[in-house]
Amino acid sequence: MKQRIITGTIIGVLALVLLFLSHTFVYTAVLTVLCIISAFEMLKCIGVLNNLILSVPSLLYAAICPVLALEFRYGVLMAATFAYMFVLLFTLVFFHDKVKTESVCTAFTMVLYITTCYLCLVRLRYVTDEVGTNAGRDIGQYIYLLVFIGAWITDVFAYFSGVFFGKHKLCPKISPKKTVEGAIGGALFCMIAFMIYGAVMPHFVEADISPNYLGLAVVGIISSVLAQVGDLLLSVIKRTYGVKDYGWIFPGHGGILDRFDSVLLLSPFLLILVEDARFLRLLFTI
Repeated sequence: MKQRIITGTIIGVLALVLLFLSHTFVYTAVLTVLCIISAFEMLKCIGVLNNLILSVPSLLYAAICPVLALEFRYGVLMAATFAYMFVLLFTLVFFHDKVKTESVCTAFTMVLYITTCYLCLVRLRYVTDEVGTNAGRDIGQYIYLLVFIGAWITDVFAYFSGVFFGKHKLCPKISPKKTVEGAIGGALFCMIAFMIYGAVMPHFVEADISPNYLGLAVVGIISSVLAQVGDLLLSVIKRTYGVKDYGWIFPGHGGILDRFDSVLLLSPFLLILVEDARFLRLLFTI
């Protein structure tokens, strides 16, 4: 427990430093490294890391895609994704004696999922408003924090709600310690955290922004649900392959995927919301 607390504190400090530098290339660089490590951990978990004809193109794809978010071009992204897919398909055809079909499919699906989520996390930071009095303004700096708030508030308060009130198991075969009460507690506190952020954030920015509390409350609950589903999703993969933790980089906490499982699924959801000005108004009037 002591080691877990110390490691958690260090993770928190490093996360704050990263968020403070989010306006620089450091943010993208760090997330790119995390994406590569996450893909590495997943490939190791499913048992194909040592198979270079699968792991090398997968890691290259994980290294390239987050950087594409800086100058986001759907065509380039699609080209990179199809190239990755075709490489794996050719591998399956011409090296069928060295790879299994299920290994290729699992590697492609999970690396695509991980990489897409990191790409969305980078892209979310650099979203600009295209309409209204603040057209062209960098609104990503106000929105991207909701990903981390949603994931981490849910994790913390789902844990404590489960400890103090948990009686009914949520998914005992996947994660025996998670409870229905914990899930509800995480969702409620996430909703409250989103509303508090909406109330506080306009006082620290220059733009004319006002929160839509009902929208923030609804999106907060949905975000918490997605964070918990993202956690359970990667837990299913670990259970399937008999792995306790994805890695060892954080003593007492596991690997990058063990810490970012809740964050990943949130980033595409919030990016979809803020990329469309109509959905953005569900959170803030800008």
